[in-house]
Amino acid sequence: MTERKGNAKGSILFNAKEYIISSQGEDVWKNIISNLPDSDTEILESDLIHTEWYPAPLLNRLLNTYDMVHGNGDFLSVIPVAEYIARKDLGPMLEALVNFKTPPVILKSTPSLWSRYFDSGIMELELLDLEKRYSVLYLDEIADENSASGVAVCNFAVPEWFKTGLTMAGAKSAEIVQTGCRYKNSDVCRFEVWWE
Repeated sequence: MTERKGNAKGSILFNAKEYIISSQGEDVWKNIISNLPDSDTEILESDLIHTEWYPAPLLNRLLNTYDMVHGNGDFLSVIPVAEYIARKDLGPMLEALVNFKTPPVILKSTPSLWSRYFDSGIMELELLDLEKRYSVLYLDEIADENSASGVAVCNFAVPEWFKTGLTMAGAKSAEIVQTGCRYKNSDVCRFEVWWE
């Protein structure tokens, strides 16, 4: 039996490409795509459609190659990409919410926010303590870069995306710490969240 490959929404790829070209330049982008398989390059150089699904492994290879070309191999280079994607994607959604733009609303929306961008895995809100301004989220998904969201997404993009979303929703500051990772022998990726 073949495992189904997960997909990522086109807006992630579109905004990642836009960020890389606008912040690092066309030469860095060309270097990245020259290090990717031809099939990836063909997709990334096409007109990416925000609402279409594209293979999640393509996103993994893009982020991994970006870090190889522009980063230090530690995936820290992915953090500003994730922040940019969050601002571009969450901005219009939060504007529509107007009076409901609060950190708890973002956290309670975790399952639908994850499924808006990935069609595999489940992101859940495990705990929400409004008094302590503390929350625990977890992502239940297989640990396979060739089938689902990868290490760069799990360890760096998800925390930054939520941090950016929480501050856009009114938090003065937010801190997200990953306390478990499916790529590091944990059943799920677990994130502890604090905000002010």
